[in-house]
Amino acid sequence: MSLYNINPMQMENANASLESDSSGISLFLKGDIDMRDTSIEFLPYLLRVHEAVIKNGIKNIRLDLTGLTFMNSNGIKSLINWIMKAGEMPQNQRYTIHIIANSNIAWQESTLPVLRKLFPDFIVIDQV
Repeated sequence: MSLYNINPMQMENANASLESDSSGISLFLKGDIDMRDTSIEFLPYLLRVHEAVIKNGIKNIRLDLTGLTFMNSNGIKSLINWIMKAGEMPQNQRYTIHIIANSNIAWQESTLPVLRKLFPDFIVIDQV
């Protein structure tokens, strides 16, 4: 199923899907993002999500990482590139990224608080 003409994506050891729910839209990342070059598949996918959010005037997107057990530094860099794109938007077009994290996953515990400190105006993190 395609939401905003963005199909779910299967990567080497992970998948990404954009879904609609009662609170708006959610981007689900699951598996292990450990590709050597995330700029080939993962970053373009995130940028398509960004463009869809802007084009459709969406003000809040949930990023569900509860099923993402690992993300290497290249994946984190792609995630930061997406977040920076959101931060570059004029205030009236900017959207909030509400991250749903798993407090039992080490990379999330160490990385996500840093993202929140770097982008406090539009990153919200909830641990489950």
